[in-house]
Amino acid sequence: MQQITSQQAGRRPRNPRGQGERLREEILDAADALLAESGDARTLSLRGVAKRVGIAATSVYLHFPDVEQLKLAVAARGFAEFAAARDVASHGISDPCEALLARGRSYAHYALQHPGRYRLMFGPGMPPALTYDAEGSPSRQALQELARGIARCRAALGSHDDEDPLRAATMLWAALHGNVILRIDRPHFPWPPLDETIAETVRRIVGIPADGGQRTR
Repeated sequence: MQQITSQQAGRRPRNPRGQGERLREEILDAADALLAESGDARTLSLRGVAKRVGIAATSVYLHFPDVEQLKLAVAARGFAEFAAARDVASHGISDPCEALLARGRSYAHYALQHPGRYRLMFGPGMPPALTYDAEGSPSRQALQELARGIARCRAALGSHDDEDPLRAATMLWAALHGNVILRIDRPHFPWPPLDETIAETVRRIVGIPADGGQRTR
């Protein structure tokens, strides 16, 4: 009788011993792909992820005891990639206001390119460890970095605005988040061009003149 291989049976071949971390990453990749397809974290299941990878559901349990733990791992990895994307967007830009604008555009593009992941990252199911509640959390670090970016931009403009940069950062984040979520939920609305909208939003909240203003040196 001919032996049926794991590939022929539609099952993923086992990783060599000691490569469990590779399987964990494959599980996260599969969960991310399913999120991208559905756009809704509520549809994610361990059984669905196992099927996508080509393994038994019990193999997923070895890495993630339940779907909530899987979602948290996907979100944590997403926050790291999100931060890296913003850093890349502003890399090499010496003007702090232009860097702030570049990071704002990067924020919006990332969210729209990964709607399912973005909804998960900023949805109600995230624990304090990943939200602003916890010291050192990715959300708090991102908001504090945004506040520092606003402060640097205002200093370069010679602005005497005494508003707390963290307050301005909160307002700007709320505006950016609302903009991208509405675009995700209402894709057929006649939205103005994304980059123009983000630039205008950043300029108005931060106080950057439309012509860029006179930078201090």
